Amino acid sequence: MNRPADERQKRLAQLKREVTRRDFDRHASFLKDVSELPAEFQSPAAAELSVRETIQKIIVFPPQIWRGGNYVPRQVLLFTSTGIVHLVGSIWPDEPAQSTYLNGCGLLYMDITLLLLYGFLEIAAEGQNLPTQLGVEFNTVAWPLLSMPLRKLLRATTYVTDNGVIGTSYSQTASQALEELPLKFSNGVKIHGLLPGEHLEELTFQPGSYKRWLYFFRKPITANTLLLLTTSFVVLIREDLIVPQGWILTYIPRECISEIQHQASDLSHEIIFRLKRANQSAEYKLRLTGEAVGAWQLQWLQHGGQWKDLTVPVD
Repeated sequence: MNRPADERQKRLAQLKREVTRRDFDRHASFLKDVSELPAEFQSPAAAELSVRETIQKIIVFPPQIWRGGNYVPRQVLLFTSTGIVHLVGSIWPDEPAQSTYLNGCGLLYMDITLLLLYGFLEIAAEGQNLPTQLGVEFNTVAWPLLSMPLRKLLRATTYVTDNGVIGTSYSQTASQALEELPLKFSNGVKIHGLLPGEHLEELTFQPGSYKRWLYFFRKPITANTLLLLTTSFVVLIREDLIVPQGWILTYIPRECISEIQHQASDLSHEIIFRLKRANQSAEYKLRLTGEAVGAWQLQWLQHGGQWKDLTVPVD
């Protein structure tokens, strides 16, 4: 239903006042069953889902005010054995919640931002006709609730083999390179880099790069970035360009990477992961230095990946 802009602004102002009350609960919570969902998320579709699939985890995120002072309505993530359902409440009490379902075996990429108290989850997967995305802003206090079900979702991709192995392993070259990493990133590999049973084949680390700005200052161009080539994924572990106190974690299934493209420029290079599931395509872009691009290209080609150097700017 379309409503006047001034009516919408008044409603958002009211909701923001409620969120900023001192006694407002800002923390995510677990639910045991879909019957416990807030009234705005109760629907025949939710009840049908609970009958059709086993709900492994239900996490409710309260309304929040995040970047730019934007109001984010109450949200719910329901994890099943094969996928994830994202429910977003409306700002209007008489409107139903929006629902998005993603199947784990159709995963194109998963992006997780953890910067101080700010978290953002983005997942892209094969949809009915076009790739489907979901995005969830959350307080990083909720990360311990989220991390395990997200790792299970990654394992739900058809290309992750459950071989019963609990630990992880490293190739000789990766093991040697791991010892030379900054402590933050070597810990990042152990905590976030590998799923149980996976093997780390290669890694490339790029220290951040800068350009001189106003003579006395430096402006960041590329962030500290670690690229991992594992049994089933390309994993990116990097810092934010502006806020280095945290992580940006990206998981891209290797089997959906049709090609990596490279576009050179004066200050930094761009690599584009071309992703494909069935007849649906997507892309994921990353900024690197020329040295890091050269090292990663060699590793990617050695393991059978496709690579293309572009001679014209990417649209």
